[in-house]
Amino acid sequence: MASIRKNNFDLIRLLAALQVLILHAREHLTIQLAWFDNFVNYFFKYFPGIHIFFFISGFLIYSSFERNKDNIVQFFTNRFLRIYPALWVCFIVTLCLLIIDFQGSLAELFSIEMLAWSFTQLTFLQFYTPEILRYWGVGTPNGSLWSISVEIQYYFLIPILYLLFSKAKNFWIPFIAVLVVAMITNNYIGHITTNNPNIISKLGWVFIVTHLQFFLVGILAGKYWQQLKPYFEHKFWFWLAAYGLFFGGCYFLFGLTISSYWIFSPLNFFAMILLAGVTFSLAYSFYGLSNTLLKGNDISYGLYIYHMLVINFLVQRGYVSDFKYLLIVLLISTILATLSWKLVEKPSLKLKKRAVRSSNKQKAEKPTPAKEKA
Repeated sequence: MASIRKNNFDLIRLLAALQVLILHAREHLTIQLAWFDNFVNYFFKYFPGIHIFFFISGFLIYSSFERNKDNIVQFFTNRFLRIYPALWVCFIVTLCLLIIDFQGSLAELFSIEMLAWSFTQLTFLQFYTPEILRYWGVGTPNGSLWSISVEIQYYFLIPILYLLFSKAKNFWIPFIAVLVVAMITNNYIGHITTNNPNIISKLGWVFIVTHLQFFLVGILAGKYWQQLKPYFEHKFWFWLAAYGLFFGGCYFLFGLTISSYWIFSPLNFFAMILLAGVTFSLAYSFYGLSNTLLKGNDISYGLYIYHMLVINFLVQRGYVSDFKYLLIVLLISTILATLSWKLVEKPSLKLKKRAVRSSNKQKAEKPTPAKEKA
């Protein structure tokens, strides 16, 4: 069972959220500076934050289900308290910003489209945007939330994966079968997306199976962590060097730009494995780094769900094409993320811990058959 106490996952999640923020700010604020473009094109884009989030979820959340498999209600309660309180507050903030800039009539504000959109934002279909809201910012109020939908699908898939993997005589047979299906789906959706985008590619992009290989790599690492740990612990620089040499070799020797987004070839698959290696080696190197820098504050989720609101607010007002606006996005998003952590997420996690203590107390007080007989 993988340890979730002695690691740098909070710091890694923050770095992943920053990667997403910077890429989105660069694109939507049309920031064009030679040094900044070089930094992004030759380094930063090769550490996709979304995939890192998915690796970590596979690693930690599947292990969490294994610990709570006899109390599924507790498992889903924990997941609910981690995702939804902050997400619902973010929705309220989004709605307020939309009302400030709303270009339609009062009737349109309370239309079926708006009610449908509100329902999707509060449940698990956050990728939906009605035409009535295309006026704001980049054309969708908070496009980053599509991955929340994928994450929630993963939560509901975990019990099925657990039964499939645990009941099989050989773990590897169902695991490899699911991995192959995921990669074939990813390959298919990837070809449509890059060649002829349509409704299938749009729906496929928010479908769990398209991204399942990243979760599966995390599951595998978590399941066999005690055996794998010696190859990752305190070996971050080795994995980072291997990752850099791989991409550098592909580009400078063969002119290939490889990514882990789409599994088009074995090279893409290898890139995904190396990225997972960098992620897990950083998690278990430099022990104490996360606590030293963050002091127990995990603002990564807030940074992720709020940064596109700030970007849209600036784009709506024409504040673009200047590097200072990226700094403004970073500053305001960090403030909102900190408030989210202090006022919403941390109190919600306390409820989660309280529920766990109550459940453990009930188990301890439950009489055993021997006590009942006595």
